[in-house]
Amino acid sequence: MTQSPNDGNVSDLREQVAKALAYKGMMLGRLGRSAEEIAVYDQVVDRFGDATEPELRRQVATALFSKGARLGQLGRTEEAIAVYDELVESFGDETEPAMREQVAKSLVNKSYRLGQLGRHEEAVAVCDEVVERFGTATEPVLRGQVALALVNEGVRLGQLGRNEEAIAVYDQVVTRFGDATEPALRDQVATALSHAAAS
Repeated sequence: MTQSPNDGNVSDLREQVAKALAYKGMMLGRLGRSAEEIAVYDQVVDRFGDATEPELRRQVATALFSKGARLGQLGRTEEAIAVYDELVESFGDETEPAMREQVAKSLVNKSYRLGQLGRHEEAVAVCDEVVERFGTATEPVLRGQVALALVNEGVRLGQLGRNEEAIAVYDQVVTRFGDATEPALRDQVATALSHAAAS
C-alpha cells in the first residue's frame, strides 16, 4: 500500500491539536475556570484516547493526570481516583520515562486521596504498588515518587495504629535515600525521620 505524501502532515496536525488542547486546559485552570478545564481534558481523551502515536499517547496521559489532579483539588475525590485508575489501566505497561512518571504520580496521588477518604488499607496497598513498580528506578522523578509513596505509607500505617510497621517504612526511606543530594529527596528523608521520632 502506497503512503500518501500528506500522511505525515495529518499526524503532525493531530499532535499540534492535542498539544493546543492540553495547553488550553492548563490556561483555563490558571484562570480558575475548572469546569471548562476538565471539559478540555475530556476532549483530549475523547479525540485521541485510541491513538497509537507516542506523542498523542503522552498528551492523553497528561490530560488524564491533570484532570485527576484538578478533581482532587475540587474535593471530587472519588472521581479523581477513578481518573487515576483509568490512566494506570491505559498506560501502566508503558516503558517510556515520561509515561512512567505519569503512572507513578497518578498512583501516589491516588494513595493520598484514598487516605483522605479514610481508606487507609487501600492507600497502603497503592503505596506498595508504587514501590513494586518503580522501586529500582534511577530517574530522579521516579525516585521522588517512591520516596513520597513510602512516607505516605508510613503515615497511613500510623493512622491504622500499626506504628512498628510505620517506623520500618520510615527506615526504608532513610536507607534508600539518606545519601541523596536532590532537595526533594532530602525533604522526604527529613519528613520520615520526623515521623519516625514521633511514632
